[in-house]
Amino acid sequence: MEEQALRRIHQRLLVVITASFALTPIIGYSTAWFFTMVQADQLISARATLLLSVTTLVLPLALCFYFHRYFRPLREWQLRQHEHAILPESLDQQLKNFSDHYWLFFLLYALLAPTLQHWLGLYPAEQSAFASLSQFILLQLVIAILVGMPGYLYALALIGRLVEHSGFQQVHVRLQTRMLLMGGYIPLLTGTILLKYYWWRTQYLTGEVILIWAALGLFAFALTILSIRSLKQSLQPVQDLISGSGATNYDDMARRLRPRSTDETGYIIQMLGRLFRRLGDQESHVHAIVDHAAEGIIVVNDQHTIETFNPAAEKLFGFNSQEIRGKPLDWLLPDFILPRDEATLPCEELEVEGRHRHGHAIPMSIRISLMHNDGQLYYTCLLADISARKAAEQMRLDAETRYRNLVETAHDLVWTMDLEGRWTYLNDAVSRIYGYQASEMLFRHYHEFQAPESEQRDKMALARIMEGQELLHHETVHLDKDGQRRYISFNAKPQWSEEGEVVSIMGTARDISAQKAFEQELAYQAQHDMLTGLYNRNYFQRELERTLGRIYRSSASCALLYLDLDQFKYINDTLGHAAGDRLLLECSEMLQEHTREADLLARFGGDEFTLLLDDVDPPTAAGVAENIRLLFENYRFMDAGKTFNITGSIGIAMLTHHSLSGDEVLSHADLACNIAKSHGRNCLHLYDPGDKQRDGMAEDMGWASRVRDAFENNHFKLAFQPIVDIQSGLSEDYEVLLRMSLEDGEVILPGGFLPAAERFGLINQVDRWTVRCAMEYLAKLHQKNNGIHFAINLSGRAFEDRELLPLINSLLRETGLRPGALTFEITESAAISNLGEATRFIYQLKDIGCQFALDDFGTGFSSFAYLKHLPVDKLKIDGSFVKGLAGSEIDQAMVRSMNQIAHALGKQTIAEFVEDKTTLALLSEFGVDYAQGHYLGKPRTSIPRQAILSA
Repeated sequence: MEEQALRRIHQRLLVVITASFALTPIIGYSTAWFFTMVQADQLISARATLLLSVTTLVLPLALCFYFHRYFRPLREWQLRQHEHAILPESLDQQLKNFSDHYWLFFLLYALLAPTLQHWLGLYPAEQSAFASLSQFILLQLVIAILVGMPGYLYALALIGRLVEHSGFQQVHVRLQTRMLLMGGYIPLLTGTILLKYYWWRTQYLTGEVILIWAALGLFAFALTILSIRSLKQSLQPVQDLISGSGATNYDDMARRLRPRSTDETGYIIQMLGRLFRRLGDQESHVHAIVDHAAEGIIVVNDQHTIETFNPAAEKLFGFNSQEIRGKPLDWLLPDFILPRDEATLPCEELEVEGRHRHGHAIPMSIRISLMHNDGQLYYTCLLADISARKAAEQMRLDAETRYRNLVETAHDLVWTMDLEGRWTYLNDAVSRIYGYQASEMLFRHYHEFQAPESEQRDKMALARIMEGQELLHHETVHLDKDGQRRYISFNAKPQWSEEGEVVSIMGTARDISAQKAFEQELAYQAQHDMLTGLYNRNYFQRELERTLGRIYRSSASCALLYLDLDQFKYINDTLGHAAGDRLLLECSEMLQEHTREADLLARFGGDEFTLLLDDVDPPTAAGVAENIRLLFENYRFMDAGKTFNITGSIGIAMLTHHSLSGDEVLSHADLACNIAKSHGRNCLHLYDPGDKQRDGMAEDMGWASRVRDAFENNHFKLAFQPIVDIQSGLSEDYEVLLRMSLEDGEVILPGGFLPAAERFGLINQVDRWTVRCAMEYLAKLHQKNNGIHFAINLSGRAFEDRELLPLINSLLRETGLRPGALTFEITESAAISNLGEATRFIYQLKDIGCQFALDDFGTGFSSFAYLKHLPVDKLKIDGSFVKGLAGSEIDQAMVRSMNQIAHALGKQTIAEFVEDKTTLALLSEFGVDYAQGHYLGKPRTSIPRQAILSA
């Protein structure tokens, strides 16, 4: 309440009380004069004037001063407190006692004034002193009640105005009291005054009059009592609530507030019941919301102590509501400060750190709202555990950091581009590719860096991206800062807006210049011999087929020269492989210098060269061959101050429209070369279909035909011979051997058909067939026992087969075999004759995880220096040293030496052709690791089941 309004009510209250008390003696003495209980001259006497002055002036002023002090604590409290604060118990009790204090002053007046009047002798002389005093006291008492009653009721109304804004703790004046005053006492007092007047004026009072007066008084009291009873019945539900009926909530109050009358009071009680029921529903609803809310709800008063603590908050902090209510908020949120008012109230969600019952910190979100209830400020705090969100945010930040680091440190270029083709982002890899810093290229158009030949392709690629297509492995050529050409592979995809339009482009790029150079190198290696730089066998055969196709379409005639160096093996074995390689290089250079640009020169094998002469007839071809023969005849090879003569045998085969295939032409040239060699070397021979001198080679050609038939009719078979660990006696390794079946059932060993297969270009097919069948069979065996290992023989031409290594890799993936379960074997002589290719091939197999063995070890015993550079795992001692081991001290010395050399190099040894117990014992004595031969196990077309289960 405003201070001014409060002061006005207090002033009015004092005026009403003072005026009521001041009017009482005036009206009382006036009534006494009217009743002739006092005379006018008596009232204006000095003594009466003094009495009237005291009662009408002094006593009201004293009363005003008294009630001013009486109400001052109430006024001061209300000025200090906010609106709707409840009166303290002491002030409420003081306010309740107002009625007693008020009527006490009127009672004192009614008793003191007649007494003073009697003392001053103001009564009529004709009446007895006691009767006069009693009548005067009675009259003044009745007048005091009648005059003080309106002031009293008005004062109660003003006090009601005061408690309208402050409230009170108990009933001060009951309605029954008011009704009794108005309906009982007031009529009775009024009748008493009238009766007194009648009696005083007539000096006559009959029993009939008294009886009527009593009957009227009793009737008024009876009506008042009945009204009070009816009112009490109407107010009984309210009285029950006030007196404490056990109602604990709004629902209980609603059940008890049932109307017991049909007047306004009953209707109001009925409306109160409905109101309480609605409040109960709202309270239940609010409690349900608070109790079942997913977020913690904490209500804090203006003293920052906790008043509400819902179950979600209990779960969040680990405290129950009973032990936390009344505690300061900083128990739970040590570092959080509540806002002072709505001006400092944060609008957004805040992140705070809460303290759990067990002491650990909890990241939380908090939202705060303010509310005022009964003039008191409350804070409602909504809290949620954001541990998962913070962890997710940290994971996102870590992922962004990792992504940023990956992008910034990626070897590939990561970029974005606008729709005009200008770079908008480039990571640090740009400096490695273009030589520019990223800042130097940003917002520059990509066409500034294009090589001229790439402009059209890049423009078309950009157009495809604009149409919404992704770009994968787009290879182009750009220029770096130094103007050098860079082969770059781009991946790109469009970025879409919400409206479905392309708004930018992002992607990656990789510098593939080294890859392109490597591809070119691989392409070169695939077509060229690594030692001499001449074209190799595969390329020559393809070009031969193309030349035949051209001849079929025209009347041209070409010739094939097949050159075999006559003294190469001697020089290679005597002077070493380095000398042999140098001899091949010098021969290659000499041939290149004397070959036309239109002709095709190739190194076909170890010491074999082929020359395809374009557009020549037989005499011209023979003339070229003769020139080459003379060239070699006059050539001298120098090594360590010594001179060696080198000659060559040359076979000539013509390519005509009658030639069936390139293989046929090659076989004719090879046959002619062998005929030239059979004539004493250093000569040439032109293939003639009718030449009887070729009959000695017909057998080889027949075997080549049988090899082709074996492929077509599945006549090749595998055989398996155990390789035994000499120390343990276990046999987990098996050598894979090849057999060919003829139509009559005869089984041919490899020595019968492999030379022909190699001579006629079929040996690579034989190798691939053997590898595929062996690996597929081993995969089936590994389903029962993965301890079995295979050793697979390869031909001396395996180094030249570009399809063999990819085949092995593919089969390993398809079958799931462990590479370590495979050992590949090649003969020592084949490895030595092409040491560079052999070393490269072995390293590639070992990179896969396979092992490698050198077969027939010892046949090149003149020098073991190559072993230091050949990365084989096992050496198979040639059977020629093992067969007669028991009876030959020389063979024993050879085997012992070879075993020691192998072990010194970290390689295992395998002895072949073990035919008896004595030989096995000697091998064990020498320390040889493995043995193989008929004594230990003959080759079989399958591995015995018992060996599979026990291996």
